[in-house]
Amino acid sequence: MPSPVTAPSIRISAEPLTQASFAQFGTVVENPTRSHSPVSHHPQAVAANQGTAVKYLDVTHVTNFYNLAPSKKPAEAVVNMFICSPRKLRSVEPATSKSASQSNTDQADQADQAGKHLFDVNILERHPYTSQTFIPLGLSPQDKTTQYLVIVAPTLPTSKTPKDLNRLMAYPLREPRRRRSLLDVFAKARPSPFTNEASPPIPDATQDPSQQNRKGPGLPDLNNIKAFVATGNQAVTYGAGTWHAPMVVIGEGSVDFVVLQYANGVGQEDCQEVELHATEGDGISVALQTPLAPSFQVRSKL
Repeated sequence: MPSPVTAPSIRISAEPLTQASFAQFGTVVENPTRSHSPVSHHPQAVAANQGTAVKYLDVTHVTNFYNLAPSKKPAEAVVNMFICSPRKLRSVEPATSKSASQSNTDQADQADQAGKHLFDVNILERHPYTSQTFIPLGLSPQDKTTQYLVIVAPTLPTSKTPKDLNRLMAYPLREPRRRRSLLDVFAKARPSPFTNEASPPIPDATQDPSQQNRKGPGLPDLNNIKAFVATGNQAVTYGAGTWHAPMVVIGEGSVDFVVLQYANGVGQEDCQEVELHATEGDGISVALQTPLAPSFQVRSKL
């Protein structure tokens, strides 16, 4: 059962999906030589298949943090398929003029909103102990009649009060740092007999490099939610703990996705959900310039 969360009334514009803009949430997987988006670095390439192929190494990270889950139940890699039908959109209602002095502004707003539709974001989820990779099948990069949205949100910081912790559900927190003894404290402060400099700090065995950029246990930061439009030549990996909307296909046709992740069968450890409720206004919506094709008029199969 999703936990209810109060959502602000905001409208965000979808932007093209690039690795640079998506970096804090995960990885965009695409052919570096055919990408039209700026790439911070190219993955290492090697020859393969008797010289008939180019193999790019480590294009995305498949992570498994289930060893930190409360149940300690081990997970296994699972590969599922999602057949995602187009989502329902609603038309943007043009603003009405409230006074003569606002007429020019309202006309400009209406011109900007012409041809736009909205997708309402009602639910977010995260997989706290695993990455999740979506790979579209049979969707041509040139096909602008069907695309998909990637909707993500950062994680809010949280206090340590029991009330907050009860709302946050399970999440892989770092293990508490080992409490140093007096001997450790004095050893760190004692000058070195060779260099007359302080001894280097004792390494912290609990500092796992793979945990340092992991999302925290907080709820989604709805004021900084983002939306990206992906094309058929892009797969996407959500980093472990990244809040995201369930897959959103827009346009005329359904899209088949192969989905790779880890799972152990424990509900709250595999997937956590929040349901967004607006106290006023329309809540959170993504504005899209439509039609993607001449007949793109909310022909949803859902």
